Order: sequence, then C-alpha cells, then structure tokens
Amino acid sequence: MCTKTDKAVFAVTGTTLLTFLIASRIGTIWLLYPNVLIAVSLCVYCIWQLDEDVSLLLSSFIFGSAATLTYVPMDWLFSRKAGLIFYLRPDFLAHLTTPIGIILNWIVFATLAAYCYQRLTMIFRTRFASEADNSRIGFMGTAMLAAGVTGIAAGVGSHTIYALGESQLWVWNATQVDRIPEIASVPVFMPISFLVAFLLCPYFFGVAGGFLREQHAGIAGIRCGIFIGALQFFSFLLFYVWK
Repeated sequence: MCTKTDKAVFAVTGTTLLTFLIASRIGTIWLLYPNVLIAVSLCVYCIWQLDEDVSLLLSSFIFGSAATLTYVPMDWLFSRKAGLIFYLRPDFLAHLTTPIGIILNWIVFATLAAYCYQRLTMIFRTRFASEADNSRIGFMGTAMLAAGVTGIAAGVGSHTIYALGESQLWVWNATQVDRIPEIASVPVFMPISFLVAFLLCPYFFGVAGGFLREQHAGIAGIRCGIFIGALQFFSFLLFYVWK
C-alpha cells in the first residue's frame, strides 16, 4: 500500500530529476538549492502533519547524511587532485571543495535510495509472508530482492544525473586519461559503483532475523560512503596506471 510518506518521496524524486534537467540546460548551480528546500519541506511536513510512522524517513535521512559526508573527501580528491571531474559552476566555497548545492543534493539522493531499500524490504516481507507468518524466501531473500531493485535504480539514477550535468555543471576526465570506458560521457565505473554499493544494503544495514546484525542508520551510511569512495578510487587508479 502506498503511504503518504511514499508519495512525498516520489514527489522529491521527480523534483530532483526535473531540477537537474533544468539546471543542466540553463547552466546554473543555484537552481539546486530550491530542490533541497522542497525535499526538506516535504520531510518536515511528513514528520509534523502525517499520522504515520516516519522513523523510516528519519533513519534514511541519517543514512544519507552519513554516507554523503563520508564520501565528500573522495570527491575532493577526484576533483582537486586527480582531475577526474571539474566543476564548472562553483557556489559559496569557490575552488575549495565540491559545490555545497551538489553535496546537499547528494544527501537527498542517498536518503531516497535508503528509503527505497528499507520500504521495499518491508513490502516484500509482507508480500512473501505465508498465512502462518513464515517467510517464503526468508529475511535475507527479501532484503536481497529489495537491494537489487534499489541498486539498479541507484545505478541508472546516478548515471542520468551525471550525464545531465555534463558540459554545463561539470566536465568528466579533465586529465584525459585514456582507457576509461564511458557511457554518455560518464566514466562507466561511476554508476557501477552506486549499483554495487546499494546491492550491499543488507550488509550496510544488517538484516533483522538474519545472520547480519542490524546496524544504526548512521553506521550503515558510513559503511556505504567508504565503500563507494574506495571502489571509485581503485577503479580510477586501475585505469590511471594502465593509461
């Protein structure tokens, strides 16, 4: 059953894609801030107005914040040292770090992905539960199924966003490293890293009733941020060494 919180999450997903589409066309990074404001407003509305349990949304936000803040140093390394990506539209901290507007929207992305995984896990457990309340495919099975859907969505979504911003908000492979395969100007290991990372959501979050102990959303986010950064770093290093 689709809840009011689900509808709010769908709305934020739509505004995020629309925002990046418009921002990539007019070439401004400042348009990213209204999207963050919309996301925060809807979350606050869910927390204060809806007669639903919003603990899932809150834990997803904690996960998104932890994952993003853990990953930011790796992006700084890519952009300022390796030259893998060059941001064309700096904002408050010009030439010092990743634009703040992009960091805030990364938190939105990661929050949406975490909510998707946790919500799908709940739905699949209910869907595949027998009348005797015994899971047909087990807790781990439902978690992996939810992670599969989330991973594919994260991989496709990240590639879509990165491709939209190409040449207007950022430029990929500024160092012209050979041998880096690309899809629509985006290095292939970028969306793959998001795909693989969110396939590991059962490990990051743990599985209730399974052999993986449940983790706090903040710990899960830190694990995810470290994994994405490490995977992207070693992938880039592999291509750089072989150039």
